[in-house]
Amino acid sequence: MEKWFTKAYRRNLVDMHIEDWSEEFLSKFDPQDYCDNLKKAHIQAPMLYLQSHVGHCYWPTASGHMHSALRGKEDLMKQLVELCHDAGMHPVGYYSLIYNTVEEDKHPEWRLCTGDDKLSARQRGGRYGHCCPSNPAYVAFVKTQIQEMAEYFSRNGKCLLDGMFYDMTFWPGICQCEHCVSRYLQETGRTELPGGKLPAVNWNDPLWLEFQDLRIRWLGEFAKIVTEETRRCIPGVSVEHNYANAVAADNSLAASTELVNDWCDYTGGDLYGDLYNHSFTAKYYYAVTKNSPFEYMTCRCDRSLYVHTITKTEEHLAVEVLLTAAHHGASFIIDAIDPVGTMDGRVYDRVGKVFERQMPYEPYFTGDMVREVGIYYSTAGRFNSRNLPFTNKTGSIALTRTMIEENLPAGIVANPLTGDMSRYRMVFAPYIAGISDQNRADLVRYVEEGGVLYLSGAEDTKLLQMLLGAEMKGYTEESAVYMAPTAAGQKYFGEFNPVFPFPTEQSLPVLEMQDATVLATMTMPYTKPTERRFASIHSNPPGIPTDIPALVEKKLGKGTVIWCAAPVENDPRRSHKKLILALLEGHIDRNALTVRTTAPRQVELVTFKDGDTTLISAVDLLCTDELLTVNPFAVEIRCDKPAHVVRLGGRDGVDTEIPFTYTDGYVRFTVENLVMFDMYKID
Repeated sequence: MEKWFTKAYRRNLVDMHIEDWSEEFLSKFDPQDYCDNLKKAHIQAPMLYLQSHVGHCYWPTASGHMHSALRGKEDLMKQLVELCHDAGMHPVGYYSLIYNTVEEDKHPEWRLCTGDDKLSARQRGGRYGHCCPSNPAYVAFVKTQIQEMAEYFSRNGKCLLDGMFYDMTFWPGICQCEHCVSRYLQETGRTELPGGKLPAVNWNDPLWLEFQDLRIRWLGEFAKIVTEETRRCIPGVSVEHNYANAVAADNSLAASTELVNDWCDYTGGDLYGDLYNHSFTAKYYYAVTKNSPFEYMTCRCDRSLYVHTITKTEEHLAVEVLLTAAHHGASFIIDAIDPVGTMDGRVYDRVGKVFERQMPYEPYFTGDMVREVGIYYSTAGRFNSRNLPFTNKTGSIALTRTMIEENLPAGIVANPLTGDMSRYRMVFAPYIAGISDQNRADLVRYVEEGGVLYLSGAEDTKLLQMLLGAEMKGYTEESAVYMAPTAAGQKYFGEFNPVFPFPTEQSLPVLEMQDATVLATMTMPYTKPTERRFASIHSNPPGIPTDIPALVEKKLGKGTVIWCAAPVENDPRRSHKKLILALLEGHIDRNALTVRTTAPRQVELVTFKDGDTTLISAVDLLCTDELLTVNPFAVEIRCDKPAHVVRLGGRDGVDTEIPFTYTDGYVRFTVENLVMFDMYKID
């Protein structure tokens, strides 16, 4: 039986994190007006608030606190659920986990306590109350609330909710409550805390790494409890945990990894970055979702929901929605209710127009994304042990942008997906960290079987030893180190040479290794950072050549390992992008890739194969508010059979046949008059 979410590409949420200290709050909430707005926006799956971060419940709860606006009209939210259900929509219930201000205030013993003083964020003056997911009483409370929701939002013995969404399934701090401490002691077998307290954040400390692994596992176990209880109470319901922090968090402290995603029927989350971050997230969510489509949430307010009254232009919203559509995902637009309970109908007029642009393409959201260059993103590896401003995450996003600009068909490799990387001609693992022994073995096997693997940095010395036979000796004293190409490596460095070497702007790891081809060595500046003297007052120019490897390659089995001491992929300068591309082009044949194009860098092409059908979406990533036409460009798609027809789909709801040629296994056509988005279909 087909699940509801497989064909619901237009989704919505109206935030209702509203307090109840004023009689005005939610006094004008009107289920019929709410539903009417959803209809004109063409929403297929509305997410409806059953509770909020504040902790107020929107049903007559026995275990929690019902919002005071519902006293005497307790069934307002149930009316809305029924209206949406009867209108053919798929209602999804919203529930906030961990973030619950009312319950922290009511149950201080449930607090998520951080810092040496073991106070909660709310005790320090914050708005948000946090309940610890290690606390058995809080977990029991959540299960009771799920049971209440399942029963209350039912009709004739059947729950009207097609899905449940659980927000905030992450650690908002490093909890040191009595339950986390006792759990830590029990599971490590220790009789006391090291140093009298839980380990401090130190990515070089085995005790901290051990505790971080526990935090990741505990969060996954909490997600499992919530999902299993939901499925028990509402048979057939879909469950989603907000998986935004797998991407949004700048480090690994939130502990949101695939262990949370394991308990989601599909992957989704709310993100607020630019279109290149959006594209990276779409590729990651596409890779890890159990069921398609994944869900990309974006807010209708310009910049963030903090600015409540400013709405993105129709064009701005449209390009975000269509970028998700290019990846065959479901778009989810977040609004926020006015404190009195009203909604701005103009927003839903605009959202409706945006979704009308997407609707003609929805029948074509099929197939498998073409991915021939892999980017390894480790959700558990978003840290830098030297506290420098680059990580595996920053490198992964930067590499995604580079691949988009070069129109290279890229996909994301995640920790659970290293077992089969055979589709990738080359895999980039930028500043890789936080991976398992199994991941390491999979990477070695990928190379031995003929793959090309690029690594940077030295966070995972065990992997470097396995791949390169390398021994870590430390880091350079110098904080600016140059890479001087050798004769073997000069072809990758363009205008840089041993006299004018390639610059990096951080200290670099020093490795000793054997049987590797050195492509560049380190050249140090004339002086060290600790010296007062200098060679040039404005710069730190190169002056001391060394034989320390900075860039190497090594054959391993049928494949090749490339290691770069510096995370050059993080740097947006063209010179650094050229080095990455030269390494790629030196090891794989770009002309043999599935997609070849003369599209400008601002255009992303996303290609899907579905049997004998190929679908190609073109998105102008610079088109947000001003609609400008992109100059014509050629697209060539490798097809095993000659094409019968190429169609430009969806414009004004009508497909148009366009001229094409078929030569040497490639279908070739020209994209004319691209404005924001087009989708092409090759049969």
